[in-house]
Amino acid sequence: MKRKLLLLIPVLISFMACKKVLDPSGGGTAPVDVVTTVDGYSSDHIHNLNLVYFIPNDLDTLPGYQKRLSDLMLWGQKFYKDEMARNGYADKTFGLFTSPAKGVKITVIRGIKPKSSYPYSGGNGAVAQEINAYFTAHPAENTSAHTLVIIPRYEFKADGTPSGGPFYGTGKWCYALDYEGMDIKNLGKTDADGKRFSVWFGGMMHELGHGLNLPHNCQKVSENATLGMALMWAGNGTLGISPTFLTAADAAILNVNQVFNKGDKASYGAVKASISKIHANYDPSKSAIVVSGRFTSDVKVNSVVYYNDPNVNNEGIGVNKDYNATTWESKAIGVDSFYVEMPISELKYKDGNPYELKVKLVHENGNVTETIYNYEFVNGIPVLNFSSRDEFSKTGWNVLNVSSQETAEEDGKAANLIDGVINTYWHSQYSGTTAAYPHSFTIDMAVAKQVTGISLTQRNGLQRAIKGFEIQYSTDGSSFVPAGSYVLANVNGAQYINLPAKQTFRYFKIIAKSSYDGEAFAALSEAGAF
Repeated sequence: MKRKLLLLIPVLISFMACKKVLDPSGGGTAPVDVVTTVDGYSSDHIHNLNLVYFIPNDLDTLPGYQKRLSDLMLWGQKFYKDEMARNGYADKTFGLFTSPAKGVKITVIRGIKPKSSYPYSGGNGAVAQEINAYFTAHPAENTSAHTLVIIPRYEFKADGTPSGGPFYGTGKWCYALDYEGMDIKNLGKTDADGKRFSVWFGGMMHELGHGLNLPHNCQKVSENATLGMALMWAGNGTLGISPTFLTAADAAILNVNQVFNKGDKASYGAVKASISKIHANYDPSKSAIVVSGRFTSDVKVNSVVYYNDPNVNNEGIGVNKDYNATTWESKAIGVDSFYVEMPISELKYKDGNPYELKVKLVHENGNVTETIYNYEFVNGIPVLNFSSRDEFSKTGWNVLNVSSQETAEEDGKAANLIDGVINTYWHSQYSGTTAAYPHSFTIDMAVAKQVTGISLTQRNGLQRAIKGFEIQYSTDGSSFVPAGSYVLANVNGAQYINLPAKQTFRYFKIIAKSSYDGEAFAALSEAGAF
């Protein structure tokens, strides 16, 4: 859903009634007692999970779907509530419209195409297009940014396993499957029906987690015995049979989720945030990785969560390669700082497995800002080389003589190199004519400084990473002196390149000569000096 949710509120008033009127001053955070729909469902949340039963035109609803899915969603709502309370967040779970007589409100939408048009792989786009068209025509059915789409199974395999359409999360939407055995009566059973149910219902709750902004993560080593399996790891296969839980990181993210809060506070607006300083070291007395730092943000940060994601056996990085990320959570210290201790005994994988440390700022408006750092274990000890150095302030700096910049298709302007925000970046031009290597830009530091070295940060996530580059410097902006050729590592976080000797100058030029992906494009997040 691309439109702003606040635009829906005037329309909703004609379809729903509230026993308590929202604060007219515009604060928008006062909760209501009950919101009631015209068809008799109510909720103590203004923004509720959109629950859609989507039916291809060659299928029909499955028998008893209303009661079966109502029972399951109410169980899931309580599971999330109990886990939130265990993590210190009382009375927090996703909102649902319910009725004592009818159960949970399910919006039934009949597709215009057969099931073959909504396959597992890629079929979510066609489903979402039709649901969005329905929401446009029936805006009162759409009360939040979060939607769970349930599709009846397409068929049964020879062994009795159901199969069907999309079953995964995409942004704030998620997709799951219904079949005749999706019934609360199978919860906790260990026979074939019970195990199958655990996988499919656990999968629904797992994908719902994705639709509620949760990435994958797993339990700490010590939590295996005490709490069981994390839902956002392999807990989908254990739900109802053995202990399954939400991690502290999960709960911190859900705490600020739109449908976990009963009032009408603004959610998911733009955030400008960055980690300005970070320090990481291994403390042998505590056998722990200790990370601290400072951040800047124009939206309040409630918590900071830390995902230690190992690249086990070169499995890769990124989405669906992060199931084994072990997480911690800490509260923001004041308005701009964080600190955490992470005992390495809680990490399952050590030697031979490089790690990404994803430090995520959890903002009050529901957004999460991520910065990635890299480290590795050597002889059982973590080697952490990404601590910040004291860089010069970039106030008054300018980017000059950039060889190209992409501003038509995305915000890849060169000025992003000195804005201090890790999630913005300069990108070479590709609309119209594609600029080729070498790429270059010049930084004017406003006044001459005695410089020890230059800092460069690859684009967060390492897209279009630069490999070989040259540094030049100048006192007048016209005559430049070569300061050497270097190789930038293909890792996240600031990299510090020492000059052969300290030099006094005002301008420095970066000439990018090659890329890691072999393509013509280049990108960098930040450039600085120290």
